[in-house]
Formats: sequence, C-alpha cells, structure tokens
Amino acid sequence: MPSGPLILLADGLWFKFEGKPWVLYLAALKSCSSNRAVFLDPLFLPGAEGASKWKQVLDAIPAKAEKRIRAIVVDNLRGMQLLANRRGWVLQLCQFHLLLKLQIFHRGLRYALRGGPVRKEIEHLVRSGISLPQGPRFTDTMKRLHRLSHSECGTIRIQAMVREFVECIDYYRSCQTYPQLGLPTTNNAVESMGRIVREIFRRNRAGSNPRSLLLWATAFTRLRPKIVCNGKNFNR
Repeated sequence: MPSGPLILLADGLWFKFEGKPWVLYLAALKSCSSNRAVFLDPLFLPGAEGASKWKQVLDAIPAKAEKRIRAIVVDNLRGMQLLANRRGWVLQLCQFHLLLKLQIFHRGLRYALRGGPVRKEIEHLVRSGISLPQGPRFTDTMKRLHRLSHSECGTIRIQAMVREFVECIDYYRSCQTYPQLGLPTTNNAVESMGRIVREIFRRNRAGSNPRSLLLWATAFTRLRPKIVCNGKNFNR
C-alpha cells in the first residue's frame, strides 16, 4: 500500500451475462507524492454502474487506507459528487472522457460530426476551460460556453454535454485548485487495466460466469498490482 495521503482512481468495466448487465469495479490507490498506483481487489456487481454501486466499492476499501484518501479521480457519474463530498474528498472528473464524449480528434480517432464551425469552437473552448489558469481569459471562455449551451450548438447531445461541463467545471479543474495533491486529470491508468482484463476474457473462457470472471480479474490484478499514473503538475 502506498504511504502518505492517497488518491483513489476508479473505473467501471461493463459485461453482460444472460442478457443482464454486470460491472467490474476497478480501483487503485496512488500516493500524492508518487507516480505509481496499487490496485485493490476488484468488485463485480450485477446491474448498471451507478453511485449506489460505487458506494459499495468505497465501503469495501480497508479502513486504514480509506482514512488516508484525500481525492478521487473518476468519470462524471450521477451521484459521485455527493459520495466524494460526504467523505470529504476532492473530486477530479476525468478530462479525457469528457473530450472523447465531445468527439474531439484524439490520437487518430475521427468521427463524423455535425455542427460545423460552432462545434470546432466548442472543442477549443472546452480544452481552454480545463487548462487555462483563473483569470480574464478563463472567465470569458466559460461565459461563451454558457451562452452556447443555451443556443443552437450542434447536436442536442453536444449541447447537453456543454451544459454538463459548465455546471461541473470546478470538478474538472480540481487538479488546478489543489496542486499539492498531484491529481491525475484522467483515470486512464485504471481503464487500461480494464482493457487488458477484457482482452483476456475475450480470448478464452476464463470469465464464462460472474464468479469465475471475478476470480480471474482478482488474480490478475494481484499479479500486476502496480501501474504508472502521473499527476498533473500545476505548481507555479
């Protein structure tokens, strides 16, 4: 277990058994002063991913470690803000998945989009909103996004995402507000473990039922318990 104050990184991996959803909940703990995270044993729960299931995951964290957690990095799921606030944790929402939802060009991935110049402006404004320091440029950026979120700005889905971003902007920028925590801006380190686990199950029958899937996933994370996870340095 890492020493000192901790950051919890978390992600859910969806599966289906007999047509019903199951989610493998992956969580890792990272020291605020280190770039390595250590995986906890995963939980595999029936039903859709949500705050009530994540509460079970958080409640399962060993008490000695839970007391040292200062922040959580996770996707923007309904109820996560409340869970973090009740525990007194700083919440950092995953910036990468926000940008992916907005279908920004990333690492060669391209998507057919509607919205033309306005969409391109939104992409630029969102990137600016999560990276600019506090000041006039940041204020102007958020004002423009607020106006666009209540106007014709591409598809209805993009319009809703812009509103969500504006409403949750503080949680997307926790890495700037609390630079001393060394918060990562994404939970991709944990998600990458999920991709490896899914690929293993795709190639064989190890995860043919929920019980065996959890056993294999637990064994694999114990064999490879550590992963590199760099925090964003906003110290100036």
